Amino acid sequence: MILNWRLRIWGALAWFSAHRIDLAILVALAAVAASVRLTMLTEIPAGLHGDEAWTGIDAARILEEGWIGPYVRSATGQPTGVLYLAAPFVQVFGETVFAIRALSAVLGIVTVLMAYVTFRVMFDRPTAAFAAIILAVSLWHLHFSRIAFTLISWPLMELVTLLFIFLGLKTKRWPYFGLAGVALGAGVYTYNAYSIFAAALTVFLVLVFAGAVLTSRRRQQGRWEPVALAGKLSLMAVLAIAVAAPLLFYAADSDNDYLFHHKHVSLLETEAWKTHSFSGRADLLLDRAGDFIDAAFWSGVEDGADGSGETAMVDRVSLALLLVGIVVLGWRWRGSASIVVLLMILILPLGAVFTTGGTVRRSFGIVPFLALLTAAPLGAAWSWAERLSFHRRYAAYGAVAVVVGVIAFLNLSFYFDEFPESDVARETFDQELVEAANFMAGLPDDQLVYFYSTGWSFNSEVVRYLTGVLQGENRSTRIEPDPRSNVAYVFMQSDFGRIDEVVAKYPGGTRVDGGTVYQAYLLPRSQEPAFEGEIPRDRDGARIRDLTELQRVLETYALQEGVYPDTGSALQALCAVPQTDAGCALLDVAELPNDPLGDPSVNGYFYASDGNTYTLYARRESLFFDSCDDHPVPLANFESLLCFRGP
Repeated sequence: MILNWRLRIWGALAWFSAHRIDLAILVALAAVAASVRLTMLTEIPAGLHGDEAWTGIDAARILEEGWIGPYVRSATGQPTGVLYLAAPFVQVFGETVFAIRALSAVLGIVTVLMAYVTFRVMFDRPTAAFAAIILAVSLWHLHFSRIAFTLISWPLMELVTLLFIFLGLKTKRWPYFGLAGVALGAGVYTYNAYSIFAAALTVFLVLVFAGAVLTSRRRQQGRWEPVALAGKLSLMAVLAIAVAAPLLFYAADSDNDYLFHHKHVSLLETEAWKTHSFSGRADLLLDRAGDFIDAAFWSGVEDGADGSGETAMVDRVSLALLLVGIVVLGWRWRGSASIVVLLMILILPLGAVFTTGGTVRRSFGIVPFLALLTAAPLGAAWSWAERLSFHRRYAAYGAVAVVVGVIAFLNLSFYFDEFPESDVARETFDQELVEAANFMAGLPDDQLVYFYSTGWSFNSEVVRYLTGVLQGENRSTRIEPDPRSNVAYVFMQSDFGRIDEVVAKYPGGTRVDGGTVYQAYLLPRSQEPAFEGEIPRDRDGARIRDLTELQRVLETYALQEGVYPDTGSALQALCAVPQTDAGCALLDVAELPNDPLGDPSVNGYFYASDGNTYTLYARRESLFFDSCDDHPVPLANFESLLCFRGP
């Protein structure tokens, strides 16, 4: 027993000794990647995007419900793999910006390390090391490592899949192909565009199998090698399908409308594509290819959905090295490894070409392979320098280090110095709204917020995530005549002029100065509520009950008169002006209810009828009841409506 432990210890020490250089490189890479991903994580970019907030909202939902399925409709539809990983971060750090961005940073760091390990297996140590360090400092990967978008896990699963495939090809061991299948299947839970990688990988594996068949015939030996490879690839495919099965079953159920996201973003679903001829469609594809090249390599294409595009995602030095890298890859041909990199470079941009926007997001899977091509000349130069004399060798090493330093400087100086002040950063991440939401999150849970803003809503994803259980409503059109006992008025800059009106009406409260971002006014908690309905959900519940009762009254009236009160299909208050409002005829049947907020001419119930059919409308304040599918123009002041139709 003691001997076995000694042998294991010696074996472990021997392994560490044999891999000490690789381990040292991994430690250095982790330090670099972490330093640029965790530094000022919540300040750059400042604020929070709505899709980031959805990550937090769904993570909080997982903490409450557990399993929420393999796919959610939030953020126009996305797989849930990263959301389950985000849940522990939200549990530990709370519903904060740091909680959800920390996960992205960690996944970004792990991706950098995995890039080194995978490319070390596929190529050589210098090339792998330079590819990983370039990935660590590259603007493209750095940006998405610092915002809470689920796509950050996409390149990671690509690299894990390729690692096991190439370990399997080198060792010819079945378990590696099985693990590759598990990784490939798990990748479908990362991002919608992951399927492009799966398609590119399928092309690669077909080429590998065809090469094995041709080699076997040429050598007239090893006839069973293609058969064995076919078995291993079949194992990989079966396990990939098994792991992806929950999402596949979800997609197969038409009730889930899985293709909603595809219809929302696909170029093939646009009117232009459907009406154009073949040449017109070719022009559309060329335009999108041009957008990708511009966004990735040339001047950048601003995208308010993710904050990218202030500059090209690949700096000029990296672009020059990348072009040279294509030549170097051909010169230092590594067979299957070189083929798969070139295939990924050619195929992965199709995710951007065949969609209408999100150019750098839907081609994000290409980033590790661009880093590899950029690193190829540096790795070749490093290996060449090893054959030089002492002084020339270290001069060459120094030159390579300078090039890497320049790349790091170009990317990091832009991201940390210029990007935070850019228009696209300020417009994308709602910095002012986050500051106000953080203030509201510090209020007591039973506080009711009246939120005033012409540009943002209290029901926005950012506010919902950061304020948690806090109840609130938008009051952008009028101020309530009677305050509640636990009301906080919060005014964004666009509505600063209204705070004096509130203070004058309801003196005795506490003003909170949020600088140029927000102003708040907290009313004394000793005041009595002025209207029923403790929270918007309760008031909406009362409205649902009132509308149901009004339907009964309408049916009783129709039985007596043969028709419903006729407004000529025009929208009217239910009964605000007896001389003109047709709904007042219902007073002959029963007393009519008023909206919980009072004043039926403004916040009451509304009615439209042609005599044979009718629609009842009421204001909707909460998310607990379905919103009406139409919104009459006279009720535009209400953000959303409840409605009942009949008969």
